[in-house]
Amino acid sequence: MKRHIKLFLVMTILLAMVACATTQAKWNALTPDEKARIVIGDIQGQLDNAFNTGKTYITANPKYQDKWQKEIIPAMDVANKALAGVITLSRTKPLTPDVVYATVQAQVNNVLALLIQIGAIKP
Repeated sequence: MKRHIKLFLVMTILLAMVACATTQAKWNALTPDEKARIVIGDIQGQLDNAFNTGKTYITANPKYQDKWQKEIIPAMDVANKALAGVITLSRTKPLTPDVVYATVQAQVNNVLALLIQIGAIKP
């Protein structure tokens, strides 16, 4: 019985390694612009999740409502505007992930730091 479990674990690990290699190969085959578009989508998802998490947390912890209104919502607005700027730029010229991160990541990090400060997300 133990031999079957070991064999199963070995096969599972091998399949996982093949899947990772396949994913890496697909990523490597993308153009820098295609990679940038994936990064943009990921950042949009991060901001959506941050907003939804923060909104839920504020509903349960109204003592942070003032910080939510005065600091977090404006920080999210800045991050969303930076992201919108990158999306607009992507319509006129090809981008790279580095350009996307350089333009938007600091604003996203600011939003996340504010949410960490109030305990809405864990570091």
